[in-house]
Amino acid sequence: MRARLRTKAGALWLRGLVVWLLLLGLLTASLLAAYHLKAPWAPAVNFGLAATQAALVALLFMRLNRADRLVRLAAACGLFWLAILFALTLTDTLSRLANT
Repeated sequence: MRARLRTKAGALWLRGLVVWLLLLGLLTASLLAAYHLKAPWAPAVNFGLAATQAALVALLFMRLNRADRLVRLAAACGLFWLAILFALTLTDTLSRLANT
């Protein structure tokens, strides 16, 4: 029993370490892209890196790929609400820019 508990704890720490190392690598890539990539498509690269980081956290750390349907629905509702908030913010900002 104790050995099985240790292997579960070891697997938990190993998964967390792998996710952390991947996130650090993506953070480094994001910093390099932000400060050294002088191209018109640089924001698209940064948004792609941010989406990859969010997907890593959702799939590997939060284990949404193994979660129940209700948990996935709650995560999808959170993303939908976030999209609404971004749309409202951009609508306000872009309408103010158009009127100046």
